[in-house]
Amino acid sequence: MKRIFALFVLFLGFLIQAQTTYFVDDLIGKDTNNGISKFTPFKSINRLNQLQLKPSDSILFRRGGVWSGNFKPKGSGAINNRIVIGAFGSGPAPVLDAKGGILENEEASYTIQLFNQEYFEIRDLKIRNYNPFEEPRKLELKETIAYVNASKVGIYIKGKDCGTLHDIHLINLEICDINGDMSTKNNGGVYAEIVWNADETKRVKSNFDGFYTEGCYIHDVDRTGWSNTSVWDTRSLTSVWGEKLANGRIHNWYPSENIIHRNNRYERAGANALIVRVAKAPLVEHNSFKYNGLKGSGNASFPFSCDDALFQYNEASYTFFNTKSNSWDGKLDVDAGGFDSDWNCKNTVFQYNYSHHNGHGGILICSNGSNKTSFNDGTVIRYNIFEDNAHHIIRNSGNVTNTKIYNNVFFSGVENDSVQLLYHKSWNGYPDNTAYYNNIFYSLGKGNEFEFTKSTNNNFVANTFYGNMKNEPSDAKKSKKNPLFKSGVFAETNWKSHLRFMLENNSPEIDAGIPVEGHPKKDFIGNLVQGIPDRGAFEY
Repeated sequence: MKRIFALFVLFLGFLIQAQTTYFVDDLIGKDTNNGISKFTPFKSINRLNQLQLKPSDSILFRRGGVWSGNFKPKGSGAINNRIVIGAFGSGPAPVLDAKGGILENEEASYTIQLFNQEYFEIRDLKIRNYNPFEEPRKLELKETIAYVNASKVGIYIKGKDCGTLHDIHLINLEICDINGDMSTKNNGGVYAEIVWNADETKRVKSNFDGFYTEGCYIHDVDRTGWSNTSVWDTRSLTSVWGEKLANGRIHNWYPSENIIHRNNRYERAGANALIVRVAKAPLVEHNSFKYNGLKGSGNASFPFSCDDALFQYNEASYTFFNTKSNSWDGKLDVDAGGFDSDWNCKNTVFQYNYSHHNGHGGILICSNGSNKTSFNDGTVIRYNIFEDNAHHIIRNSGNVTNTKIYNNVFFSGVENDSVQLLYHKSWNGYPDNTAYYNNIFYSLGKGNEFEFTKSTNNNFVANTFYGNMKNEPSDAKKSKKNPLFKSGVFAETNWKSHLRFMLENNSPEIDAGIPVEGHPKKDFIGNLVQGIPDRGAFEY
């Protein structure tokens, strides 16, 4: 019995030793302390960088404290035993700021870096990387000369020939005030990348499985709010692993999985707010994108080289359209829209989103036809509301194929003239096989029109075209009646403003749609869709 008790005590001691919480306090801390109590905390980031963390360990910064430097924790967690970087006490979130500083042998400035590490949770912090004394470097472009800052990142997560990195959580963070390099998308608030060894014989297929960004506020960052890249990104629409492609490269597409962005706010990014690349079934939901693209061309959010991406319940608004005089590179914006189904993607779905008052379009579907292996196939855009987006509502650009667009509201008010309600255009190729079903086009401005150029196999069935518009497409079940929205008049600009596009009880749109293969069971606000669907985004 005594032996069993001794073993139990030994095991308990092992557990206590295996789970260590370290405290950091910028006021009373000392790096000569043991750090394992609020009363004997560490003081500096340099001391933290010396720790070898174990599964279930935590590092907690004092709320109200401020630290400068590059935080590079060591170690990885384990399944159900993440390493946690967080806060303790009461008051405002702890502030970590690299101030543009760079550790020895590093190429760029970051405030927090993980390298080949997994099972990590970073939460409840305010993360900055702002150098107020930086002198921008000269950058010679084709048509002009620009001046840019050094590359900077708030949280930088890197994997190199590491296999799969699991379970990384970014929770309840404020990431802001990062004056990075506007000439590259690969810096800003959060940047994650998968790279490989220059020696091909040492390369290991690598990706992320479980990368969660939730409840974060990412704002005032250059250039991008959140982005990722991977060298394992090569493929064509129909290629398989190891196949040699038309451009001479080899299919090596190895996507990350379980990439989730939920309940985040992205505001005032220099260009794009969110870019998700090389991922299988990424989920982007319940996010707000507002006032992004302040300094350069960029749609608020998009997937690139993804399969089955799902964007839902998001709001994108007031993306800024830059003229030559206020753009960082002296160029007129090409992209300044709310959403974007970008190239090398398959089966992207945008549903239940609200895109409004963006400077250059509500949504883009695109693929660069000059690339021998490029594609964008099977995008679905359904049950969304597009309101008062400037220049165009939908832009379908390049060699895009098999797009379905149904049960949306496309609204352009009296203050929006010369809007291309639908704009199919060339990007070294033209869209083919685009279907429009059960949509409501409501146009009050002057000179609004449809433009299809040389796109092919456009199919319109059971759409409503009400108001002022030119070049209406043919539609065997076309309606030109007033759809009788609850109110077509603009109200307060917020998420609930969409409710005025619900149908009155005597609307001609009720039961006027057609069944669509793969049709969801619910409408924009969760009403069941039963039998013949209504037109527009709301089922009466």
